[in-house]
Amino acid sequence: MGALTATTGVDLAVTDDVATIVLARDGRANALDEPTVDALLDAVEEAEAEQCRLLVVRSGLAQFCGGFDLESASGASSAELGWRFLRIGLLLERLQSTPMLTIAVVDGPAVGAGADLAMACDVRLGTPRASLRFPGSAFGIVLGTRRLSALVGPAAAVRLASTGDRLDADEAVRTGLLDLVVEGETVDREIGRIARSATTRRPATLGALKASASQQDPSGLADLARSLVTQTDLASAVVRFAHGARPTRRGTA
Repeated sequence: MGALTATTGVDLAVTDDVATIVLARDGRANALDEPTVDALLDAVEEAEAEQCRLLVVRSGLAQFCGGFDLESASGASSAELGWRFLRIGLLLERLQSTPMLTIAVVDGPAVGAGADLAMACDVRLGTPRASLRFPGSAFGIVLGTRRLSALVGPAAAVRLASTGDRLDADEAVRTGLLDLVVEGETVDREIGRIARSATTRRPATLGALKASASQQDPSGLADLARSLVTQTDLASAVVRFAHGARPTRRGTA
């Protein structure tokens, strides 16, 4: 993988032991459609094949990631949408379990699955323009909540996931969603500082450290699958969410 493509907006560059994924779906705020998710999964696999020790995920746009691509969901069936959400869940688990040390650079808004993408990384750097929201429960799915709970605690995780409240960069640091806020011009310096340390460790050692420190329950995908199964009409729920409508009670219009 190399040059940015119009179909996925995903670029992977490898320099020495450091891999960098840049998202640049211009006009779509880096929203996650099916080709983009597939390209991200491929990029992680390629970085591991290159035996990289550090993986950086960042954006080439004014937004980090707009989350699930609602526009590309138009006309899709509930089964098709469920499969797409499961692929996103797989991407999050893949990022979390990779032996590489992963860094998310959140510059601009990270929404829904885009915020979950950042939370799946080991280190989360934000710029003053960063913000995070988790509105996915509005269309009836449970995505990344165990990971969120491990970072901010169960009560805060339920509150953030159930309200979709927006957190700015400073609030995100206070709650534990971001590790550090750095000015835009110093982001690369901070990444370099981390890289100089991480790349002296063997990939197997980094993987063992991550496995040992992890408090994540590996059943996040099962949570997602259960929520998809119990959502009787995912397609309609996504359409309502896209148009800003509140979910209706079962049996009502």
